[in-house]
Amino acid sequence: MDRLEKYESALKEILNEYDSLGKELQKLRQEGKMKTTKFRELLGKKLVYSMILDIFIKYEILDKK
Repeated sequence: MDRLEKYESALKEILNEYDSLGKELQKLRQEGKMKTTKFRELLGKKLVYSMILDIFIKYEILDKK
């Protein structure tokens, strides 16, 4: 696997995880569990992924959301 393939695999994983976290957070919101530790941990992870994606967007590696 060359460097570009590794990058593309990593980006795909980041995008999938970002979407997955959004779905899980929405589920917890609907259940009224916004003050739980799990919710806060997932929200923190989603923010980290969001910052990574923002960097990719800034350098025009990724189209805007």
